[in-house]
Amino acid sequence: MMSISTMFRTFSFLLFLSNFTQVFGLKIAEQDKCLMIHNRWIKESFVLTKNTVGFSAPVSARAYAYFTIGIFESTVELYAEQQSLSGQLDGYQRNKWSSDPALIDWCLVANTVDKRILEYLYRNMPPSNALRVAALSDSIERSYSRNISREKRRLSLEYGNDIAQMIIDWSKNDGSDEGFNKNYPEDYKPPVCYSCWTKTTPGYFSAVQPFWGLNKHLIFGGDSLLIGCKPMPFSKEENSPMFKDALLLYKTAKEPNPAHELIAEYWDDSPGYSGTPTGHLMQLALQLVEQRKLAPAKAMELYVKMGVAINEAFIHCWKLKYTFNLLRPISYIQRFIDPQFNTFIATPSFPEFPSGHSFQSGAGTQVLKEYFSDTLEFSDNTNIWRSDIDGTARTYASFTQLSEEISMSRFYGGIHFKTTLDTSLYFGRIIGSYVLKSINCTKQ
Repeated sequence: MMSISTMFRTFSFLLFLSNFTQVFGLKIAEQDKCLMIHNRWIKESFVLTKNTVGFSAPVSARAYAYFTIGIFESTVELYAEQQSLSGQLDGYQRNKWSSDPALIDWCLVANTVDKRILEYLYRNMPPSNALRVAALSDSIERSYSRNISREKRRLSLEYGNDIAQMIIDWSKNDGSDEGFNKNYPEDYKPPVCYSCWTKTTPGYFSAVQPFWGLNKHLIFGGDSLLIGCKPMPFSKEENSPMFKDALLLYKTAKEPNPAHELIAEYWDDSPGYSGTPTGHLMQLALQLVEQRKLAPAKAMELYVKMGVAINEAFIHCWKLKYTFNLLRPISYIQRFIDPQFNTFIATPSFPEFPSGHSFQSGAGTQVLKEYFSDTLEFSDNTNIWRSDIDGTARTYASFTQLSEEISMSRFYGGIHFKTTLDTSLYFGRIIGSYVLKSINCTKQ
């Protein structure tokens, strides 16, 4: 974990760069500077997601959605070709605009918006992380305040706070403003039936976020996308698709395969020690933006469309999970095949169908395909810091291959039927494509 002193050293480079450009008459585009600031806060959001209590997968997806909307809106006025998302997202009507952009330092606006929105969304962060956030913000602010007037600094900070507050206020209306405190609502009583989900080992925890599917969507008209998204019929008969699927999972689990186990652990992304599935994909997006030197305007579009797409995927997924309430493979196999069966990774405490990993990876990779070729070979370095698993960077020939591996990781871990994964990945891609068509970041 990066220390506060390390953060100061990191941003001393920005200060040096600012002084260097003045001395030698060089100028780095303001858009590039703002992108550097946004990228640094995206890295910090990953740390916050790992360390903040209550950030389950759905909660994390929601946070990244509003955070990336803030990223985009904070600097949209820097780009002549871009337009606000006002009116494109349900309930979002932007009412704060700069009267004179020349009086604004956009680096200070970007820093203020990112910091304020993260502070709010992760407001139950540990005190040590609050200190990190404050130190990071102060370091950036000092670096970019040195050579501007006090009035310009005041107007820029004020404008950044106005934009952040506008998005924060809007976020409170989706139904999960306190979601991080309500992962296991006591008033939820799971249905009881032969095929219904039930608590599983090792923790026998209650259902996670059973009402998440009631959240307000950010994108209009997406419900019709999921027509036909349903699980295979429940059956304990040996010639049924479900029994055959369970038997395939069981036999696969009984034949140790180090390559499969590595994949299962690498993409586990459970809350509390990883950045959750959304954080993982956002870090990959950040890596690609930096490595491929994506233009700032395109990077802003990529971030916000990925944030919104994954959030939409989780809302749709959770609605279906608690509509069908299908039992997990471990429950099915222990009843009908082997009472002693256990899974390679821990089974999450929510219904089996559909797969959250498959929904979000399908949606997220559709966005990545839009900004990078699907024939691009790339590596994911997200887990190289981890010592609890083999965190060696993994290389892929395409985003399609990436999404398929993420999806299959849940089969290798023993927690999803193969049929569920195939269906979920298909519909996740549909959600991602719909978001791409629904959000227009550029002027007509």
